[in-house]
Amino acid sequence: MRMAALAAWMMLAGGAMADEVIANDVNLAKPGRDPGRWAGLTVGEAVEASQVERVILLRAATSAPAGLDLRNVRRMLDRHAASPLQPREEAFAPWRVRDGTWHALLLMRAGGVVELEIGAGQGEGRACLLADDGARGCFDLAPRTEGVVADPAADPDAPAGD
Repeated sequence: MRMAALAAWMMLAGGAMADEVIANDVNLAKPGRDPGRWAGLTVGEAVEASQVERVILLRAATSAPAGLDLRNVRRMLDRHAASPLQPREEAFAPWRVRDGTWHALLLMRAGGVVELEIGAGQGEGRACLLADDGARGCFDLAPRTEGVVADPAADPDAPAGD
């Protein structure tokens, strides 16, 4: 009898732990459906650059070293924090590698995942965000983005051998 009770308790504990693990998972194939959650927000209000735990760069159509591409993605996000988010006009297929200059997944400290495409859709002057809950928005990039370095030799912050 005690063995049966112990086995039942272990199954319940294992199931609870599995539910806890699953609760932290993110389904990128089927994001939530809350596209308007970011309406009226700026880039920085929707995705605060300091809260990005990790950048996973999926595409970088540049000749820059990997470290410089990663720094440029973070710089662009920070530089455009005050830019208003606009609705995405065109149809949007979720979670696939995009055609922009940079395409990244941003892993947020709070556990969320945000897709960032720089150089999105209508050309190099636009970037778009998509959150795992379906919130989305785009923003215009400054014509000449200060702090974003195309030439690695011109980057004073670049470590040697990057």
